[in-house]
Amino acid sequence: MLMSKPKTIQEITDKWHEVARAGEFDHHQGRRMALDQCRQYLQSLSKSLDMERARLRYLAQRLSDHFWAHNEAHRTKETRGYPGHHGCRVRMLHGSLEMHWYYNTFVRVKNGKGHAVFSEHIRRALKHRYSKPAFNRAHDWERPIIEETEAGFEIVRIMNANLTHMRRLVRANLKQLDELETHLHSLQEPDS
Repeated sequence: MLMSKPKTIQEITDKWHEVARAGEFDHHQGRRMALDQCRQYLQSLSKSLDMERARLRYLAQRLSDHFWAHNEAHRTKETRGYPGHHGCRVRMLHGSLEMHWYYNTFVRVKNGKGHAVFSEHIRRALKHRYSKPAFNRAHDWERPIIEETEAGFEIVRIMNANLTHMRRLVRANLKQLDELETHLHSLQEPDS
């Protein structure tokens, strides 16, 4: 067997250090094992990043639900500034986590029963956060809850951007690993 089964990270690290300098060792097999484990690690890391994004989506949805709970609590005729015009949405689109705000306009339908709602997407002006002027049309009761929710969204957007950066690094390392494997296979054996 190439290496006995170490149990801890430190034992694994120590074993790789030990075999790196070992003279009586099948380094061809060791090289293949190291490349395979590097590739498995990077693929596993990529899947872990997907899981982390799913957890971030869940947390962003909790922020959105918090906003909507306040919005629903103000849906009475007694609420000054009824109805609330702002809304937010959290979704995954093509593998990307998105948190958006929009502004609703209510128009009475022709038969007089109810309103039609027209939503206008609000553009995010800053990198990870909507600017305060984006919510200038908010009612007095809406503004604090929008700010509170958007502060949480900003944190999630930064964390999500970090995950995207890590994903790029994983892809880059997978590509470099392929190049390293090709290079190792092309090494010339010494003349004897």
